[in-house]
Amino acid sequence: MVNARHCKNDIADVDPQLHFPRVAVISTVCGVISFVFGCGVRIVNLPRDKGKLPIQPDRLENMHQVPLQGLRVLNLTDESANYTSLSESWFVFDASDRDEDDESAAGIGNQLLVDIKNVNSNFLNSEERLKKAMIALLAENDFEPVSYYCRSRNHAGYSCHGHFDEAVMNLYTFPFNGVISLDLLTRDEEDLISFLEKIEGVFAIPEEKIHQLDEDYPPPQMTWTHKLRNFRHEFGVEDYHEGGKSVVEGELTQDILSQPGFEMKKQVAFVETKYQNVHFYEAINTHFRSVASYEKSLSKDGSYESLHPELFRQDKIVFLDGDSQSSLYGEAVYHEGLVHAAMLTHPNPKRVAIIGGGEGATLREVLKHKTVQEVVMIDIDGEFVQLCRKYLPEWSDCSDLVGSTAPSCFDDDRARVYFEDAFQWFIDRFAAGKRHADPEEDFFDVIIMDACDPTNDFVTKLYVDSTFVKSLYNGLSKSGVFIAQIGRAAAAVVDETAMFKRMFSDVGFRSMHIYDEGRSGFYEPWSHLVALKNTVSRKLWYQNAANIDIELHKRIVSTHSGEPALLYFDASVMLSYQLPHMVHEDVYCRLHLQQCYAVEDMVKNRDLDLTVIDDGDPFNPLYERNVFYNKPNATVFSILAENGVAKFISLVP
Repeated sequence: MVNARHCKNDIADVDPQLHFPRVAVISTVCGVISFVFGCGVRIVNLPRDKGKLPIQPDRLENMHQVPLQGLRVLNLTDESANYTSLSESWFVFDASDRDEDDESAAGIGNQLLVDIKNVNSNFLNSEERLKKAMIALLAENDFEPVSYYCRSRNHAGYSCHGHFDEAVMNLYTFPFNGVISLDLLTRDEEDLISFLEKIEGVFAIPEEKIHQLDEDYPPPQMTWTHKLRNFRHEFGVEDYHEGGKSVVEGELTQDILSQPGFEMKKQVAFVETKYQNVHFYEAINTHFRSVASYEKSLSKDGSYESLHPELFRQDKIVFLDGDSQSSLYGEAVYHEGLVHAAMLTHPNPKRVAIIGGGEGATLREVLKHKTVQEVVMIDIDGEFVQLCRKYLPEWSDCSDLVGSTAPSCFDDDRARVYFEDAFQWFIDRFAAGKRHADPEEDFFDVIIMDACDPTNDFVTKLYVDSTFVKSLYNGLSKSGVFIAQIGRAAAAVVDETAMFKRMFSDVGFRSMHIYDEGRSGFYEPWSHLVALKNTVSRKLWYQNAANIDIELHKRIVSTHSGEPALLYFDASVMLSYQLPHMVHEDVYCRLHLQQCYAVEDMVKNRDLDLTVIDDGDPFNPLYERNVFYNKPNATVFSILAENGVAKFISLVP
């Protein structure tokens, strides 16, 4: 038997006299064998009259017999054999030498499922045109044809099958409905996203008007799904990709490419910058919006959809290295929740720093505050920032804000943008023992870190070095506020985040808070960490709803359009941020039993006052909930943890 792993692809030579159903069976079996065993199949065209096998003698040593069920064994080395009756019965594998380490032998597998509607019915009912389109599509991508055929379904369309050296394609046409369905499966490691434009160009043939007075037919519309096959993570196939990960793996595939619920998907751009792979996509999530409503919004029929097209737009989504970063319908919720909770916690924020935030939306939200005089944004990937300005202009649009000096927030006079390593930028200016490199450099009232979360392996290494965290502390003013997004709420209790909190406590932050935002379009709540340099800002963190509304009215700029500048952030939202989810409290108390027992006893036996100075752990969610939040009129006290035993010390008689 042949070792299928050593097979070499070869082009089939099918006997033209073979009867159609038999060719169909042969071609189908060839495709199955090729994909299962990782090798190509050669169908030998044997003459019907007596003669020798039409294969060169020097190739015979590389040909091996493969008995299949129902087929006889062919001995190719017997040149005297009569092959007259064998011409329609044998498959022959060409097992020429092949490198055992050839990556394609792994059978990585990518599959593309495409449906196109509003297609020309004459095209869909033409066997010749369908064959040419199928061959033209794959030949352009260096896939060599092995066999192909089309079969008529009683003049109601065709089903076509094409077997290529590293691909199999099936397509089905429905002329009466103007629909074609296509299934493309390849063993190549490259994804098939680049095929979409070519498929649309080859198969999306518009319907033609018979008479000039006929109404225009709607243009062809394509929906598709991209699948990664072969359990690649389970078998470690991703190791074949540079960096150990395909550019279409991760959330890009899980959330968009493989989901049939996302229609009208379109890759707007894919760019490999110096630091990361960037994908920009447009799509309609049919769980929340319909394609019909979107199409109606483009009309001028006076319908609600046509009068409010902004409510029915396609979503825009940006991915970095396959992970979702921001979306059109979720970015405002996310960035308002990230920025304004921190800004309201400072009494008068004038100077703000942003770490990351390349889309420009964090900058936009900061510039909505009247008190802000300067914003310094540091992002290492300048090319990504320029791409966002081009493909996501809404994210950095300041044209409607009263007081903004430029249509783009990046060009506002108050904004200073550095394309540098933000970690090193802070260390160079604010690390212990260093003076400002720039004599005009001042401290920041608020620092916002809109970069990778601490569960990212690369970022974790940076957080391990306390020099960076200390430089953040040193870079803040006396009542400074630091805020960072720390990833999925479920991951906010893992060791890396716990280490992050401990490090902020060690460098001197007096109060820390975690809150979750569940409307940001990430399919799960997103957590944020707030660290306060002193207890003055702690009062502002716990403002009541009336005071929050007053502060928002005083601080937030108005708009030229008259629309509210804040769409999703108000006093009720801020109140929901003030206390962490109970899961954080539960995890904390499992690790700090003495402190939690002390708080429970204290609440049960003592009355406490408004302002609490905690000289122990700055992050104690049970303490915050039961003492500071629920008991606004009692004696001020502090919890001191000494040798694992909590004590109470009254600070006010």
